[in-house]
Amino acid sequence: MTSNPLVKVCKLLNAQDAEYLVIGGWAMIMNSLVRATEDVDILIADHHANFQKVIDALSLLSDGAARELVPNDFKENVVIKIADEVEVDVSTQAWTVRYPEALANALSREVDGVLIPFLSIPDLIRSKQTHRDQDRVDVEMLRRLLP
Repeated sequence: MTSNPLVKVCKLLNAQDAEYLVIGGWAMIMNSLVRATEDVDILIADHHANFQKVIDALSLLSDGAARELVPNDFKENVVIKIADEVEVDVSTQAWTVRYPEALANALSREVDGVLIPFLSIPDLIRSKQTHRDQDRVDVEMLRRLLP
């Protein structure tokens, strides 16, 4: 399997037909911004069957940390951090952005033979309208990419 953490996670999620979009630092990279990040942040569709697909997919990472999760965990928490060979933050909401609305504007790119779905720049900006200093910096960089 690939050493690229994003490709590794997306390949597992795609094999389970999980409904997800890459957000955060990797989405910035996919939108052509240079950004250092190691963890993979994903926004997922908010329904039981998809929660199980995400658990099944991420349980295949080497430490199997996701095996401890149950679908209800995603209902009770906006973000779940899965600390495995790749750290994956799974969200049902990215600040004000939810999966169904973001899917309509989503982009995708193939990397090492794996399709990577990710947030568009406008949705990425909306997902970063937080009070974190790094998000403010990210928003400034993203706004420069808008036409």
